[in-house]
Amino acid sequence: MICLSAWAQQIPAPESQKAKIVWKVQVPSDTPADAKLYIAGNQECFGPWQPDVFELQRLSDGLYQASAQMEIGTRIEYKITRGSWSTVEKGSGGSEIRNRTLIVTAPQTVEIQVANWAIPKPLPASTASGDLRWIDFDSQLLGSKRRITVWLPPQYRADLQSHFPVVYLLDGQNVFDNQRAAFGIEWRADETANELAQRPDPKPLILVAIDNSKDRFDEYTPVADVISGNTVGGRADAYLQFVANELKPWVDKQYRTDRSPESTAIVGSSLGGLFVLNALHKRPDVFARGAAMSPSLFWGNAHALDVFSKPLEPGPTNSKQRLWIDMGTLEGKSLQGQTQAIEQAKELTTLIQQQHSQRFDVGFLIDQDAKHNETAWAKRLPTALEFLFPTPVPTPDP
Repeated sequence: MICLSAWAQQIPAPESQKAKIVWKVQVPSDTPADAKLYIAGNQECFGPWQPDVFELQRLSDGLYQASAQMEIGTRIEYKITRGSWSTVEKGSGGSEIRNRTLIVTAPQTVEIQVANWAIPKPLPASTASGDLRWIDFDSQLLGSKRRITVWLPPQYRADLQSHFPVVYLLDGQNVFDNQRAAFGIEWRADETANELAQRPDPKPLILVAIDNSKDRFDEYTPVADVISGNTVGGRADAYLQFVANELKPWVDKQYRTDRSPESTAIVGSSLGGLFVLNALHKRPDVFARGAAMSPSLFWGNAHALDVFSKPLEPGPTNSKQRLWIDMGTLEGKSLQGQTQAIEQAKELTTLIQQQHSQRFDVGFLIDQDAKHNETAWAKRLPTALEFLFPTPVPTPDP
């Protein structure tokens, strides 16, 4: 699919395969004169669903325009924003509206009248706590910068002779702070890690949170899949190379880490959970611990189930890898989807326990009435970390 802003160079495509869609958007009279408009939707060039990626061009007072080449048959869902979900379009009187939809059948112009904008709400108060450091890490492998946030346990400054286990967390903006979390709810990973560090049998951990990007679908998935008529995904191995070969060496150099696989964990949810499975499968020399929370096992025609149904190479570590898997009973948009999510999680756990018990110790939890969201993952994170690190830490410096 080719998806370009109105002022970008258009790349010709066969009429039988693609069609040019032009959006013309009229905005309310109270829209700020310097406002920027975006289309947020289910297509890759829209983020997907990022509120500030695909920008429209201002043509005249109250009129904006953009165009894109779309494949025939594509079903588009989208909304107009002013750059954030707190300024998304609303209906009359400020009411919520359904996603706009369009099925591409031929070249066409779509004229839109925005009725109202959401009134921006103040940012929630910061909930980040503890010794936090961050950097915009310049990745040569990815060709872009990624925000990395590091949380250090209380013992890090007090015990200068110890090296500490490390937990890498995906979707890092959702990990520590409501103010940065995509939906205003964080995982409370800092509070959880602090509680583990302060117990009578302390388990101090270094946490490394990696922000996602607009390429999340591609980077977290090991194979491609067709979503809303578009083929996306399949770059997880490249992203794994970034985490294992570029980011981890930097973290190990900057901080007193225990570099052994047995002291290195990776945690993710949804597509991030799928990435965790791939990471433990492909790089047991780096990750001997992993938590796949609510993994998107449907992806790629249940590719993960197929992988673990076949023989795996034995891991190179001296001890078994520890893998945590969980799923809520209310995950999925329908009863059928909820049932499928639970059954696939059970099937994956059974496959690993029956066919790969010499390589993995598996912890499994079905969370009653839990949905597919940060609140559920925050609740289960303490149990997952307890499973991944069952013995006290840190490890003394040799």
